[in-house]
Amino acid sequence: MSLIAVFMALATGILVGSSLLNQSLIDSQRSTIASFAAEKDSLRKDLANAQGEVGYRDNYLASLHSTLLTGRLIGHRVVLVMAPNAARKDVDALAKTLNEAGAQLVGRVRINDDFFDTANDPTGVNKAAQRDEAIKRLALPEVKGKTAEAQLAGAMLTKEPSRIQEPAADALLTELDSDGLISRDALTDRGDLAVLVSGTPPDKPTAVDDRTTAGLVKIAAALDSAGGGTVVVGPAEGAADGLLAAVRRDGAVSAAVSTVDGVDSPFGQVAAAYALVEQIAGGAGQYGAEDSGDSVLPQFRAPAAKK
Repeated sequence: MSLIAVFMALATGILVGSSLLNQSLIDSQRSTIASFAAEKDSLRKDLANAQGEVGYRDNYLASLHSTLLTGRLIGHRVVLVMAPNAARKDVDALAKTLNEAGAQLVGRVRINDDFFDTANDPTGVNKAAQRDEAIKRLALPEVKGKTAEAQLAGAMLTKEPSRIQEPAADALLTELDSDGLISRDALTDRGDLAVLVSGTPPDKPTAVDDRTTAGLVKIAAALDSAGGGTVVVGPAEGAADGLLAAVRRDGAVSAAVSTVDGVDSPFGQVAAAYALVEQIAGGAGQYGAEDSGDSVLPQFRAPAAKK
């Protein structure tokens, strides 16, 4: 009996110890869960506060648009040129901001990937021959013999106000549009300023993406030469890769062409308008929230006094 009693006592001790251990573990888990729940609530409040501050900031700046921008671009005709991946909402928001600054938006042109096709490119339907034939047959007199990028830019922009409507420019744009190389949206006049709108770059760029980006850098330079100024804009993600990054890395182009990242926010849209003002005055700079920019915004200057 004594041996049985020993075993029973041992079993009882094990059960009691196990129960106490389980209770301790349960208490520890409950404490951990409560801590996580409190941390989650704190993070949720921090996120709500941050979102509220961002919303307040954007609404505040949006409310100042008319004060900051009124009259800045009066007398200037702006063409919105879109990269293949440009987001429609960014283009629409930018158009509204430029209108508030007094600019006359003369139209939009989206440049398709096929415009940058090469004769030896085995992918897809080769459009290089169609592009080159149209450029040769419908070359603009003032840029005859120059590159396809220069011809396209010359059909969209001019430095001479008296030459905003010309059959030659319209004929070239119509041909490129019908060939699927560009998509023209109500571009009836040539502008004197251009904004080239880019989109979010892909995570894994293809050979076509790289070719298009390189071609768009040439387009940006050609637009700047054809008119009175060019600004390249895009979302913040584009500052690290894609068109914005490519322009900023090219010293010759970035010395003449301005860039603005964060154009999907009111800050970026105002910066784009002021970058155009700076372009008109002969300056250039790289702006936005990312480190590759010079500063957040171009220097604010008082509007020129009316004569």
